[in-house]
Amino acid sequence: MDNNLNKAHVKYLESRLYEIAKDTDRYNLTNSNSPTKSSISESDQSEMEEFIENIKLLVNSLGFKIFEPLRKASINKEEEEKNTFYIKAARGANATGQSTSDGFVVFKDSAIADSTTNSFPQNWEKLRSTLIKNKIIEQNVFTKDYLFSSPSSAAAIVMGRSANGLTEWKTEDGRILKSIESNN
Repeated sequence: MDNNLNKAHVKYLESRLYEIAKDTDRYNLTNSNSPTKSSISESDQSEMEEFIENIKLLVNSLGFKIFEPLRKASINKEEEEKNTFYIKAARGANATGQSTSDGFVVFKDSAIADSTTNSFPQNWEKLRSTLIKNKIIEQNVFTKDYLFSSPSSAAAIVMGRSANGLTEWKTEDGRILKSIESNN
């Protein structure tokens, strides 16, 4: 390549970056139109994909994780099981999630408790209402993966009560998140 980006290259990059950002679903994209992808040669596509990897690295190092998926990519089933945590509790709560460097991700299709306790903190009640209003939770079920700032905030929303996420989130074999994190 002659080190020049032409209009077709830029359109290809815009389209691919939009696709990646949409797939990661970390932010609400306000672009109502999906950019069209230009048809470019296979060798140009390969170079543009390398360019995209550099863009992702640069944007991530600036602190914007728009192109980084919420969940850690698992190498194998054993590692996935080790990094997956569950809450099965009263009032219909049945959730699955994963601890990440950014916080705690509750997975799509996780169910929250039907109701909240009388002592449920007002700030959690407000967050729970916002998630329902924004259709992240519909009919007490998460409609997509959602990143919480901590395991405790995730557990509180799921369980409808104050919760210590380090002890509430457990592996399939019953080990608590706190013991897993202290071993790492």
